[in-house]
Amino acid sequence: MEAINSNATQGASQTENASGKSGFDMITSVELMFAKLQNDLAVENREYAKSRIEGIKAKQEDQKKISDLIVALRGKIANVDKDDTKVKVDISADEINKWANKGTIISLDKDGKCTKAAINAAIASLQSVQETKGSDIQQDMIFVQDFMSKVSSYSQGAISAISKSGDVLTSIARG
Repeated sequence: MEAINSNATQGASQTENASGKSGFDMITSVELMFAKLQNDLAVENREYAKSRIEGIKAKQEDQKKISDLIVALRGKIANVDKDDTKVKVDISADEINKWANKGTIISLDKDGKCTKAAINAAIASLQSVQETKGSDIQQDMIFVQDFMSKVSSYSQGAISAISKSGDVLTSIARG
């Protein structure tokens, strides 16, 4: 066993460079540290992508709720001709106003009615919010693609650095 340890020590001392570090220490401080950095960046970008994906899911759920509101409101005014005709709305004004643009507020009278014009304004506002959410989702998807591209690039960089360090170790072992 002493002979093996002696050979390992002798081999390490033979690969010392001018700074007094062995070849293995140089690999650790350059190629493998680069590989670790590349891997850390890949993990970080993967987490960013996951976060954006969760945001996309939430925005899609919001879009569905808004779409359901639009369909329900359209159903209420489908057979109404005049804009000043009052229509019974069985959806709470708070629920509509929660999703509508801040400038658009629908209010119902004590019987839960409002005019066709007010419902049309609420529908237009909800559609605007829905379109904005759709644009946000598209932008988030672009970010996810960018993050995943970076994950791939960083992972390939880490693999390349590890491979390079293995090649250096092999050449040191042969030398």
